[in-house]
Amino acid sequence: MQRLRVNGMRRWMAVAVLGSAAVMSTITPASAGGAGNTGGAGGAGTRAASPCGYYAGREIAFYNHCGPTTIKIKLDVVRGFDRTICVGPGDTRLGLKSQIRDANYVGGAGCRIT
Repeated sequence: MQRLRVNGMRRWMAVAVLGSAAVMSTITPASAGGAGNTGGAGGAGTRAASPCGYYAGREIAFYNHCGPTTIKIKLDVVRGFDRTICVGPGDTRLGLKSQIRDANYVGGAGCRIT
């Protein structure tokens, strides 16, 4: 009975380890210099993958679009009118985080980056 529990635990650990490895192998860092990138924070391969959507660094706000097409996002501007822009796949520099509060997907797949 004791041996069965140990083998069951080993089997569970093997499944957990292999499952984690499978998930980690599908995560890729954002490509540097891809279509639609208007900036970045660091060189290729020097930082961890960015989260999808809006995020802010120390001083700069970014939007990381994880999909394959261009999309429209609405910028929540702190002082001034909100605006909608088109972004491509990968990281897009939005401006100072003190000026851009948030950015949200609003649709418009296939828009033109101006």
